[in-house]
Amino acid sequence: MARTVEVTATYKGNADRIFASALRFSEMAEAMKGLASYAGLPASDTAAEGDTIVVDVTILGLFTQKGHRIHIERIDPQGRIIQSRESGNGIRRWDHTLSVQPLGDSVLWTDTIVVDAGLRTALMARFAALMYKRRHRVRKALTVSSRVLPAA
Repeated sequence: MARTVEVTATYKGNADRIFASALRFSEMAEAMKGLASYAGLPASDTAAEGDTIVVDVTILGLFTQKGHRIHIERIDPQGRIIQSRESGNGIRRWDHTLSVQPLGDSVLWTDTIVVDAGLRTALMARFAALMYKRRHRVRKALTVSSRVLPAA
């Protein structure tokens, strides 16, 4: 059974600028430094709606997931939303919705990930929560929280 992971973080700054940074693959790679590295990210560095990229992801320098597929399904610049669908190596579904919204004088960044990895779903959902929380800490978020729920 799939699980939904919700990670929220607050930042000081401008929502449009923070969203623009979320579109850059180099920003993601920097936030993952020390935990994961990516081979095959596009040279253009910016996510574009409709793109599908295939990367090899090396976790902790120990094991590599070859052929991880990332499809950028939707980018809504006005709404500051990105929707991707990912899969590979036993991960049937890793649907990620990223939203960056103004919140008073701060910014609320929400990552919602629906994970289906068969028998490894519970483990992968917890890994997702830890990974996205870590990304936000590296980015210097003011606050970070997460929860794992059954998928709707």
